[in-house]
Amino acid sequence: MLRGTLIIAVYGKATNIPAITKDNKAPITLMSTDVEQTIRGLIDLHEMWANVVQVAIATWLLEIELGTACVGPVIIALGKYLPSPT
Repeated sequence: MLRGTLIIAVYGKATNIPAITKDNKAPITLMSTDVEQTIRGLIDLHEMWANVVQVAIATWLLEIELGTACVGPVIIALGKYLPSPT
């Protein structure tokens, strides 16, 4: 639904701009690529916050079952993001 709305908006703007040159096919040709990149960005943004919530809930459930031992898996999971000692 969002993809269709974006395509309509871009197409409307591309057809209404005053044409300096007679070639106005370039904006229409690039329209699907730009819309696809926007949709991918929104999907990645959604995945990012959803993964944070998922990890928080999983850690909380581990804490209920294991107590303070739930810290170990979190440290291992975050270990790849920590700077390595050189």
